Amino acid sequence: MKMYQLCIGYKEIFALVYRKLNKIQKSIKHIMKKIYILLLVSVLGTSTMFAQGFGASLDYAMWNGAMIENSETTGSTIISVNYTQNLSKKMDLVGSVGYGIGFGVLPIKTDLNYGITNKLSANLGMGIYMISDDTYKANANGVGNEAPKFNEFGTNLGLSYQLTSALSLGFNYNMLKNDAEEGSSDFNAMQFGLAYSFSGKSKAKTDKKKVKKKKKVAAPKKVATPTKKKVATPTKKKVATPTKKKVVAPNSSKSPQ
Repeated sequence: MKMYQLCIGYKEIFALVYRKLNKIQKSIKHIMKKIYILLLVSVLGTSTMFAQGFGASLDYAMWNGAMIENSETTGSTIISVNYTQNLSKKMDLVGSVGYGIGFGVLPIKTDLNYGITNKLSANLGMGIYMISDDTYKANANGVGNEAPKFNEFGTNLGLSYQLTSALSLGFNYNMLKNDAEEGSSDFNAMQFGLAYSFSGKSKAKTDKKKVKKKKKVAAPKKVATPTKKKVATPTKKKVATPTKKKVVAPNSSKSPQ
């Protein structure tokens, strides 16, 4: 009897803890949504001032989970436009809006991109995924007593590799729903694709070693000014003045005959 009462007591405690954790998770999601909206507004607000940060991407997402079981299409070809705002030497803020063909989804995301090396970057972000797939809607209508939601809040993380100054290859894992206990509303996706930046790679992440050094123009050599040779002034030769010979006067004692 006592063991039975203890089991009931532990069960009630676990149920209470589970409800508390569920409330905390919902409040965290609510806070994250507000942060996401603020980040998105900041990106869209600065995009009108800095048009050079725009780019485009083409991705393929493979969706999986209980929410799309027996679905005819589990993949989306996503065409997106994005805007990159440089925050620091290695950090960028990237906002994107996409449109999924196949499995109907419209992702609106904001990511923080950190440059690990000159070529490799890691990103962590969050976003809202507007889902229009019929199978997802049908499964959402049958989950629990909650009202069905077709706009899911999710997080994503991944890596990107810079192929050229403007083209990069990316891989992301999108986490939208993860009901580990029931397993009836799981929904996640692996996504990979190419992104093109119209303005090239972020200036803060360019490798200084690859920047061409400006050749120093050698200063023109100074032309030696010719030294003026001193012309020796001719020495005036002294002209000897002729000595006047004294004329001897005739002797007056001698008279002519």
